[in-house]
Amino acid sequence: MYIPGEPIGQEIIHTHRHHSFGATKKILVIDDDEEILMLNQSLLALDDYTVFTALSGEAALALLDIIPRPDLILLDFQMEEMSGPEFLFKLEKLRPDILNKVPVVFLSAMDRIPETRAVGFIRKPFDLENLLTSVRGFIENKTIHEIHKH
Repeated sequence: MYIPGEPIGQEIIHTHRHHSFGATKKILVIDDDEEILMLNQSLLALDDYTVFTALSGEAALALLDIIPRPDLILLDFQMEEMSGPEFLFKLEKLRPDILNKVPVVFLSAMDRIPETRAVGFIRKPFDLENLLTSVRGFIENKTIHEIHKH
């Protein structure tokens, strides 16, 4: 049984729940820097998202098997054990159902990112308003896109 906020293996998984725009929205944040991961979690919690976190691509793949499907995945582009693009490649092979329905957005300090299945990126460092505005936009665009597909 998965309990929010309990560690899974050596990875740290946390959730926060509040009430506003993000109250019914779930975000998975993947970053190998625990301080940045917790900062992103805290910032997203300010907009009332349910936030799941993973310290590696492998932990995120395992987590995706036990949590409800997220509405957005925020993915660090440069991680040591498995880079963001490598995670996307594995996700496409192992869980195409998620990649086809959940927008993946890179978090990167680069000005541009290579073309991948990610729908975009948020440039680091970011301020609170930029992060929250970008996240809302990616979630809303996905929702609009799914509505038009039916």
